[in-house]
Amino acid sequence: MKILIQKIGRIKIFSKNNLIFDSNEGYLFYVGFEKGDENKNLKEIVSYLENIQIVDKEGKFSQKIKETKPRLIFISNITLLATFEKFRINFNQALEPNKAKEIFNNFIKIWQDLGYEVFYKEFGSFLEISSTNLGPINFILEL
Repeated sequence: MKILIQKIGRIKIFSKNNLIFDSNEGYLFYVGFEKGDENKNLKEIVSYLENIQIVDKEGKFSQKIKETKPRLIFISNITLLATFEKFRINFNQALEPNKAKEIFNNFIKIWQDLGYEVFYKEFGSFLEISSTNLGPINFILEL
């Protein structure tokens, strides 16, 4: 699983030219699932993500996500798994779509069950995302 986490200020998400989400704050998670992810314990991964100190307070990353429970936006993103061979894009490491969709939905449900305010769009949706990255604060995780 590869995840890009961004602290965002303003975000607008459109689907088929319709505004479906508009917010002034939160953390944007782009999530890609690779072969082998079907064997991972999602509850352990969520617990890890909740406990890493990526929330800035007074210029220091001293708070955990679970301490502040910010708004979380999850977007499935196969391009995180891309490799290039002779200038051609390759998605050979990506998990089969139906299995990735199942894992993505389970991943979201765990966050919701923990009481987080979560926005997500169906796995594999084509979206137009306009966001302001604060900091810029970006974290790339391979779990």
